[in-house]
Amino acid sequence: MSRNKKKQFNTIDTTNVTPPIMTNVDLSHLTFSSRELPSQLISRTKELSTGYWQFKLTDAPEAGDPQASWYLAIVQGRVVFSGTQPLSWQSLCQTLQRYLPSLRTASAKQTLKEIEKDLSTQELKMLSQILLKAEKALSLQRQEVVKAIHLQILSDLDTYLFDASGKGRYLVNNSLVLQTPFSGFKLEDLIFQAQARQEEWRNLRRYIASMQGIPILNTEALTSANVAPEQRQLIEKLTNLGKPLNSLAQITAKDPLETAKMFAKLIERGFVTLQIPPEIASKFATSEVFIIDDSPIFLQKFQAVVSKWGYRVNAWNDPATAIEKIMQANPSIIFMDINMPGMSGFDLIKEIRRQQQLANIHLVMLTAENSLSNQWRAKWGNCKFIAKPRSQEEIANFQVELRQLLQEIAPLYQ
Repeated sequence: MSRNKKKQFNTIDTTNVTPPIMTNVDLSHLTFSSRELPSQLISRTKELSTGYWQFKLTDAPEAGDPQASWYLAIVQGRVVFSGTQPLSWQSLCQTLQRYLPSLRTASAKQTLKEIEKDLSTQELKMLSQILLKAEKALSLQRQEVVKAIHLQILSDLDTYLFDASGKGRYLVNNSLVLQTPFSGFKLEDLIFQAQARQEEWRNLRRYIASMQGIPILNTEALTSANVAPEQRQLIEKLTNLGKPLNSLAQITAKDPLETAKMFAKLIERGFVTLQIPPEIASKFATSEVFIIDDSPIFLQKFQAVVSKWGYRVNAWNDPATAIEKIMQANPSIIFMDINMPGMSGFDLIKEIRRQQQLANIHLVMLTAENSLSNQWRAKWGNCKFIAKPRSQEEIANFQVELRQLLQEIAPLYQ
């Protein structure tokens, strides 16, 4: 009797048994706000098979094309590719050419084209085999390929992972097992590396508000400095291109983070300033600058220069009505001329300090009279002091001093 029961138990057909529902969360879809994606990505990916995460993102300020999708290719829980297109021979070639200048030559491009031409549609899906042919034909090392893919993934994580919001869906694609040219990277390790890079990016933001900024050469400062001829030529060559930093990173086949570090040092030394397009600056600027000066020409020039650095600038020419405007703007720093009709800069300081809302705002005195008495009066008023340029030759030094002061007191990223 007991044997029959045991036999009967072992032969129960379980093919149509519905497993118990543990959760009503759809693991293949997610919605996220800024800073939420890393944790969601780790938890969801653990439960999913080989395929792609496809993300539609909003509020990704550094994204080249805000409308484009971001694809993250996963094979058995490991990340094997990242880009705005799924993994294919074409998208892989684009990534390799981005980070390997040797593949940009006419002969290398022709070799890659011939390899692709000689393969059938089915063979093109076997990326490991195609890559072996390319490596042999072009004397390419596999570690170079892996490094290029790694840098592309990290660059995309810099762009999309932390600041963007949006939606994602998981597309199962088992053919990726055959497509992928290497075993991939652990997602947790990549996110850990991306978090460390985020800290580096934060430290650079006082100089590099956006990789879409265009570096402008300060010729006088560079010429007068003790810089090796080779370095001077490189700086001049890159800035003369008139390209944004993200394009310069591509041209030089460098990691964007390394490019940012290089130009941050140049900006710190006053060799270069970063011109931020207005439509980009509005996405990044967290610091507003207020300036009061009775000279329309000086206001216009000041606003043009400081806006290009990525700041929001509010210019006003009437000291008598400035307090109300300042209260509305709530700036991070206020610049003011000393000698103005009706109310001097020193009188304006007293009025500003009487306002509780403005009591702790940084104040900077501006004047063409670089006298010791003006400097002492500025110090007495707990203000900074900058002398206006009185000649064309003094403009470059004024801009360097102004930029350094802004970076110290009112960095773009607070």
